[in-house]
Amino acid sequence: MEDSDIKIFGKEQNAGNDELKFIALMEKERSNGNIDEAVRLGDYLSDIFLDEEGLLQRLAPFIGNTDFPRDVLFQIKILMFFTAEYTINRVLPNTILTSTAVNALYGNIKNGDSAFYTEFSDGAEYSFYYLAMRKESQSVITEIGKAFAMLCGKENDQGFIDLGKRLFNLVSDEVADITNMFNFVDA
Repeated sequence: MEDSDIKIFGKEQNAGNDELKFIALMEKERSNGNIDEAVRLGDYLSDIFLDEEGLLQRLAPFIGNTDFPRDVLFQIKILMFFTAEYTINRVLPNTILTSTAVNALYGNIKNGDSAFYTEFSDGAEYSFYYLAMRKESQSVITEIGKAFAMLCGKENDQGFIDLGKRLFNLVSDEVADITNMFNFVDA
């Protein structure tokens, strides 16, 4: 047997160990109820997002007038979805749970508002928010606000930049609070 054969075998064994660890974690999250909780979280959030009238009423005390043109309302929803997904990824402890919650959220949106889902999934808006998160800046939230204003066609409009910042902060805090209401078990 050659040394190179042993090294290759060792690498394959490590890959197998990673897969086994993933399967074990998946089984643990399933048996302790966390996967069911992640689905419930995604379902709960999608119910909030699908009720556009109720959502706008909830937002009004924090963002003021919600009588925006349709294209701005669309951008508000996109930023809210991005922020919800970002927060879920930040708050939940592993990719199994985050993927489960996000998949439930988007699956329900697809079934509940297919026109919005199609327009949303075909757009490039998320890319601008991802870029804003990656910018070397002192304030990622300001970059998010600038991206939001630009997507609304109001680039450099401080009112829209501030609206984007408020939306990001509000949704991030709200989704974190909602997530904490669910009965996730520490792994």
